[in-house]
Amino acid sequence: MNQRGSVEGYLIAGAVVIGMGAAIAVQTYRLDSLRVEYAEFKAGVEALGDAAKKSAKEKEAKDKANKEQADAENARTTANLNAVIAKLRAQRTSSGALPAAATTSSRPDLACFDRAEYQREDGVATAKLLGGARSLADEGTAATVNLNTAKGWATR
Repeated sequence: MNQRGSVEGYLIAGAVVIGMGAAIAVQTYRLDSLRVEYAEFKAGVEALGDAAKKSAKEKEAKDKANKEQADAENARTTANLNAVIAKLRAQRTSSGALPAAATTSSRPDLACFDRAEYQREDGVATAKLLGGARSLADEGTAATVNLNTAKGWATR
């Protein structure tokens, strides 16, 4: 019985060793499989990250170029607008604030009031009013140009 018990013990021990060896082999295979899968996943994520970085840099460069173009267009439009405004105001200044007296008038220096006195008394107030109105108009026009430029840049 001793011999038989020791053989059974060896057989059981051998079966346990073989079972453990098989379990270790299966776990090693699974671990290697997971390592390969992880390496593939990591490479895929890195590739996606690199592609996203490249795309972001391209978009940033495109946006920068569009902004520079929009800024140049805005500067051109604003300069043209200011030149036209200056030209129109120069024409208006030379003609005076009051219309010319009628050619058939017996006294062109009077128009229901003394022209020189009216211009002297009302000239300062009129100049302030016109200056304020022009300032508001210029501010509104500049805001419109800037808004149109921004809308154009945003749609590119």
